[in-house]
Parts: sequence; C-alpha cells; structure tokens
Amino acid sequence: MTFVCSLSQMPDEKKIAKQLRKIIFGTRPRCPDCMRQMYVKEIQKNRLWRCRKCRNKFSLTSVTWLKGMKISLKHLWALIWCWQKKLNVQQVQELMNISIPTIRRYYELFRDHLQLDFEVALKGKVQMDEMFVKGAVVVGAKDIRRRNIKLIVVNKKAPDKSDAMNLIFHYVKPKSRLFTDGSGIYSGCEKWWPLKHRKDIHKKWEFALTSEIEGIWANLRTFIRRMYHHTTPQYLPEYVSEFCVRFSSPEIFISPNNYLQKILRPVPTC
Repeated sequence: MTFVCSLSQMPDEKKIAKQLRKIIFGTRPRCPDCMRQMYVKEIQKNRLWRCRKCRNKFSLTSVTWLKGMKISLKHLWALIWCWQKKLNVQQVQELMNISIPTIRRYYELFRDHLQLDFEVALKGKVQMDEMFVKGAVVVGAKDIRRRNIKLIVVNKKAPDKSDAMNLIFHYVKPKSRLFTDGSGIYSGCEKWWPLKHRKDIHKKWEFALTSEIEGIWANLRTFIRRMYHHTTPQYLPEYVSEFCVRFSSPEIFISPNNYLQKILRPVPTC
C-alpha cells in the first residue's frame, strides 16, 4: 500500500475497526436477526460476532451498506478522505495503487448514501437562476443568509414554468423573498406561492439581485471538471446533488469520521 504524506498519518486497522464498531453498534453489539444483545459473543475483536440464540454470525460491515466490501478498512478510510478532499480518480490511483474502476465504484457509493441524508429548506432571501449544459438544464436556488442551495437537473433544452415552480413548491418556504432574472419561467410565481418576487433585467445590466446564485454556476463547473473531468446526462444529477451537500453541509467533509458518523447506519438483515 503506497500511502504517503497525510495518508500515512491515518489510524491503523485496529483503531478504525474500534471507531466503526462504536458508530454502528454503540456501546454493545446487537444481533441484526433477533435484535438481542445479551446472547451476542465476540469471535474476533471489533470484527466478528455470533448470536448464541439464533446462531447468526455477523461482521462489522455485514449489517451496513458496506456489506461485501473487498478492500481493507484502511483503504476505505483513505478513499473517504480522498473523496472528501476532491481528489480525482487518477490521483487516487497513483496514491493508493487501487484500480480506477474500484475507486469510481466507491466514490459512487459515498455519493449515493450522502444524498439520502440531505434535506434543505430555503427561506428569507432566496435567489434563483438556471444553468444550461449539453442536453440538460440545472435550475437552482440559494438561501442567501444561511448559505443553503438546492439544484435540480431538468433533462430539457430549456426549462419551463413548471420546472421552476416545482423547485419553489418543494424547497422554498412560504413568505420568502424571491429574486430572479427576467426569464418568463418565473413570471407570476407569486400568484402560485405566497412570496414576494423581484427580478433583475440582465439586458439592462441589472445583476445585483442574482449575483450570488450566478456565482454558484462557476463553482459547480469547476467542481465537476476538477474531480470528475467531465459528466454525462446519466451522472449529472449525482454530481449536482453531491455539490449541493458539499456547499450546504461542509462539516460532513472535515474527516472520514465525520462522514461515517453522519451517514453510516446499521441495516438489519431480517
């Protein structure tokens, strides 16, 4: 394993196993089949257990979405760290000597479970805008005060009013103040949802009301290009969702331990 620099400072296998055991089981392991604790016997320290009541064997990872993991715990910890630090797959392959398909698979796994845990509510001053990409459009809104964002991918050449209102209905709180450009997809939105609407006319060089959401698009393009090099319509929604969580909940990406404490939950096998 070719760990160098900061990767060499990561905890060893025993410390990682102990930390995962605490996150998954708490103070004492519980059988995922019969849900009993008193009959559980440890076979391998912080790794493998057996329930004497139902004769079920379970491991540290078999009760979570890490079931079937083929890499070591230190490799897992390092991959999470690399993903958090936005290292692209070529860098990680050179750093850890792991195949690129394996790195892509775990990056996708980290993204998938991150999205399930993320919810956002926008209120107060909210800016909305849209970004056009090849074969799709990203419609976005940003809560200026709380720095929360919500971006949705629309697989059309151009969005319509229903796409904009769909984002407003689900994520913008009533009585908010909405700021947009002069696009017709936002026209009359205050008639469908209780909010105050103001708009910039970009043809008249008015940009003050939408300046912050406009800046989000440059950050999104840089994020995709730096970490994934390019995207396709298939993966664009995943990359956009990951970007939203990174922007609105940066505390999840401080360390692998922060990510696992937030995302990792035991999954009963019965």
